[in-house]
Amino acid sequence: MALTKYDQTSDAIANLYRAAFYLAKQSKKVSMTLLVQAKKKLGNKMVLDIDKITNNYDFWAEKVLDEYQRLKMSLHSN
Repeated sequence: MALTKYDQTSDAIANLYRAAFYLAKQSKKVSMTLLVQAKKKLGNKMVLDIDKITNNYDFWAEKVLDEYQRLKMSLHSN
C-alpha cells in the first residue's frame, strides 16, 4: 500500500516528513504540532518518543525521518 492523500494513516506518516523538514529549519513549534498530530493518528505504531526532543534539531530531524521511513515501508509490506 502506498501513501495516499485520502488515508489518515498516510497523512500521519506524511506529517512525520513535514515535521522533520521543520526541525531541520529550526522550527520546533511547528514540528511538534505535526508530531503530536501524527502520534494521535498512529498511536502505538509510532515508536519515536517525541517528549525527548531537545534543541539538537538536526539530530532529531534525522530520527523523525528514520521513523517516517520505517512506517512508510511498513505500509508497503501490508
